[in-house]
Amino acid sequence: MALGLGLSGPAAAIDGGSAAGRDALAQATVAIGTITKPEEALRLTRCSGVLIAPDLVLTAAHCVNGDPLGALVVFFRGSEPARPIYGARVAARYSPDPGEMLPNETSGVSLSDLSLDLAVLRLTEPVRDRRPVPLAADPGRVPKSLRIAGAGLSGRVVGRLRTATLTPVAASSTGLTIARANGARVCFGDSGGPVVAQDRRGTYIWGVASAVISRAAPCGGYVVIAPAAQVFSATGMR
Repeated sequence: MALGLGLSGPAAAIDGGSAAGRDALAQATVAIGTITKPEEALRLTRCSGVLIAPDLVLTAAHCVNGDPLGALVVFFRGSEPARPIYGARVAARYSPDPGEMLPNETSGVSLSDLSLDLAVLRLTEPVRDRRPVPLAADPGRVPKSLRIAGAGLSGRVVGRLRTATLTPVAASSTGLTIARANGARVCFGDSGGPVVAQDRRGTYIWGVASAVISRAAPCGGYVVIAPAAQVFSATGMR
């Protein structure tokens, strides 16, 4: 089986699963577009992410590799993209060496690297009509069930937001979780998508989609989840 990172061509949103509704996960999930300039050529990448503070979005570090010229953040109304579109810049990146984590390339990428595949974007202005989702307060206990949201792509535009349930099957000492998608497949364009759980206090972020495990790109039935606890440890955010 192959480990795939990031975005590959016209990857759709989560394959299967359910169209997003209007719950806390759907309201806070975003599509992210960054523009970089590698080797004199402009390249547009697209990923997913989640609002964790009025002006902060959590995503995967490999979604913002290099030195992005800018980023655009799109929220959803149900499963459809909604205006306004927000500008953003990279505020923090937790990957030890972003150059090692290129989309769709796995050579030299270890599980410890994937555990740090996290980045935070700062919006140009706070979002006032969306509620941020808090980070996991007890990162040591792997939930029995998780849920993922992702926008992926539809051709060359933002795809529709979809969700799927996940069942954790393994966890590493670094907090990395591997989970099986139930009745769905996670696609490269869903990188950075929030993976959440629920407790008596409500919905919280367990991590973000870092990679898919697949026999054939661009979608797979298993997803590798970078733990949000890494951001919690560094910032103290909840």
